Amino acid sequence: MSQASAVVAAGSSKQTALRMLRRRSFSAGYLPQVIDLAVREVLANQFDEPDEREAALVHQRLTRYSANGRPGSAELARAMLDVKHALDLVRNGHYRASAVPESGLDTVVSAEQLLELVAEVGRDRVLAAQGGALVILAEDEGASTVYRPVSASQAKALRQAARSAKEEAIRLHEGAVEVLSPHVRMADWSKDDGYGVAVDVVRDGVSVQWWPAAVPESLALWEQGGIRHLCAALLSARFTVAEGDERTPHAVMLRI
Repeated sequence: MSQASAVVAAGSSKQTALRMLRRRSFSAGYLPQVIDLAVREVLANQFDEPDEREAALVHQRLTRYSANGRPGSAELARAMLDVKHALDLVRNGHYRASAVPESGLDTVVSAEQLLELVAEVGRDRVLAAQGGALVILAEDEGASTVYRPVSASQAKALRQAARSAKEEAIRLHEGAVEVLSPHVRMADWSKDDGYGVAVDVVRDGVSVQWWPAAVPESLALWEQGGIRHLCAALLSARFTVAEGDERTPHAVMLRI
């Protein structure tokens, strides 16, 4: 059976659905016991892994519980529907995750990881898209994420690219600290008065900015006091330097 076929088979599996339900967190703390009781009613040994037929019987008992208005039934029903929704949508072995709007490098998630994420997020924030893709909508004003199915070889290439980018980001971070530390005060988060220049890995590059920038008089040292200009001049001799964006307007960026 191909990888995609195996995922499709798992997508219709009551065993998979039961495993996901048993791992889920509930606000009604007794629901895990309700699920375990349903398992014990079917299995002679509760520590055994139920086969497909047994898992289907457990599913029937939980469906009856969730339909009868018993304590926690509404939450259990939502969880079962969320799990079913996830199993219906996730049909491929690997997915490429892209932020919308675009930021940073794409990442790769496995079917198992995406199943858990989609079930946890819930039906209201997960939409089916063209070509087997799906979209997880952001909460509030955060970035949404598109998950597009990819082959195993494409997933491997994406992971290698992400690993190379991480290694390059570490190299840039170490280089920036090496260039700046003899000339400017570097931030020290372990101290209450540890203000200074902070170098951080962010998305698709390395940011150099002042910390804490939220304090106006402190930020003035960076913007009007010449420290930002000095950092940019020091770094530009060795790296490609760019201005920050709307999310880091006061940063100097080193691009990967």
